[in-house]
Amino acid sequence: MMANKFRFMLLFGMFTVFLSCVTVNVYFPAKEVKEKAGDIVDDIRKNPDAPLTPAGPQSSWKEGLYGYWLNGNLAWAQKQPDSPAVQNLKKQLADRFPRLKPYFQKGALGEGFKGFVETREVGSLSAAEKTEVRQLAEAENRDRQALYQEVAKSMNIPPDQIQKVQRIFADKWQQSSAAGWWIQKEDGKWVQK
Repeated sequence: MMANKFRFMLLFGMFTVFLSCVTVNVYFPAKEVKEKAGDIVDDIRKNPDAPLTPAGPQSSWKEGLYGYWLNGNLAWAQKQPDSPAVQNLKKQLADRFPRLKPYFQKGALGEGFKGFVETREVGSLSAAEKTEVRQLAEAENRDRQALYQEVAKSMNIPPDQIQKVQRIFADKWQQSSAAGWWIQKEDGKWVQK
C-alpha cells in the first residue's frame, strides 16, 4: 500500500514538472516585444515625442530597490543593447526612411497590417517613380523581415511565433505614421490616418 502511494506521488510530481515545462515553452513575451518594437520604430523614424527610456541601472539605490519591489527584478531598468545585426538593420531602415516618406505622403505606399510596406496608388507617378517605389518597398520589406527574425532570435522567440512579432511591429509602424498616411486594417481595408 505504501509503495503504491509512493509511486503515485512520484508520478504526480513528474507529471507536474512536465506540465510546468510545457507552460514555460508556450510563453510569448508580448510586453517585452512591444517595448522593443516601440524603441526600434522610434529610433528609425526619429520620433521627437518618444519617451526617453533608461539605458542603464537606476540612478540611486532607492529607485533600484523600488523598481525591484514593483517588478520583481531590475530588467526593466537595464535595457539590453541591440545586437549588431539589429543595429545594422535599424541603420539601413533609418537611412531609407527619408526616401520612403514622400511616397507615404502621396499615398503610393501604406503601412500594411502584417508589418510590411504595401504599394498602393501609383497611377499618378512617373515611370521612374514607380520603379523607385517598387525597389524601395522590396528593400524595406526585406530588411523588416530580417529585423523581425533578429528580434525574435535575440529574445529567444521560436520561429513559429515570428508572426506575432510582425503584428506587434505592424501596430508600432502604423502608430508612428503621420496624419494622412494610409494604413491597412486587419480586414484588408485601407484608411487614412
